[in-house]
Amino acid sequence: DTVGISPLCLYPRDLSKADIDKVLNNKLSVKLMVEKGPKPNYLSENGYLCFQSFEAANKGCNPLTIRAVFDAMSTGDNVSPDVAQENLDAFSSDASLNAFKIALLKTKLAGFSSIAFLLFLLGPIVGSTCLDALAAGWFPDWPGTDSMPLSLLFGPGVWTIPQYWI
Repeated sequence: DTVGISPLCLYPRDLSKADIDKVLNNKLSVKLMVEKGPKPNYLSENGYLCFQSFEAANKGCNPLTIRAVFDAMSTGDNVSPDVAQENLDAFSSDASLNAFKIALLKTKLAGFSSIAFLLFLLGPIVGSTCLDALAAGWFPDWPGTDSMPLSLLFGPGVWTIPQYWI
């Protein structure tokens, strides 16, 4: 029996309810997971739950399920212990696993949208820099270099570049 997670989460397959129950029914508290688990970074040394500690606390469980449960709590590799414990308690108390599915979808969409927004912000800067470098290197005398990228379409136009090609 599977959970029915959204395809937008981009996992290779759906998750088994039995696998999720195995992770959620772990008797260790988040505090103990942090204390007993590895501490690979600064935040984990200061009490945050990192993925490696969560993974170590759930040995023998399906690795994809471990990642999915952790992803439902955080968009990164660390999560505040209070938030983690609150989420694990909410997930385990919901037999339908709707809270888990909604939290997983929210964190995944937040992560994807932050990457898309970053690319949106960087795209014009990188594109403009590449166009400027291309123009300076291959057709420096073309009169449209000062008003790119609009000059590629209007006013001298991309079709005039071969006249100025080096």
